[in-house]
Amino acid sequence: MKKAILGAFALVVLGFVATSCGPKLMSDAEVQAAMNKGFSEGRAAVEQEMNAKCDAQFEQSVTAEVERLKSIKAPAFQ
Repeated sequence: MKKAILGAFALVVLGFVATSCGPKLMSDAEVQAAMNKGFSEGRAAVEQEMNAKCDAQFEQSVTAEVERLKSIKAPAFQ
């Protein structure tokens, strides 16, 4: 009798521990919110990096294009 009661008690404790520990599953709305947050943060980081790269190369690109156009037009005016 004692073994049966202790066994039942152990099962109850084990069941309680199994249900109270471990990862909790997120709802569909929570998953979607987490995905949107991660996407927005990633997009902002990429945009910031690309804008900095564009700003750094802008003047050089414009100067190169102006020189290319001058070299094309120069023979026509001579």
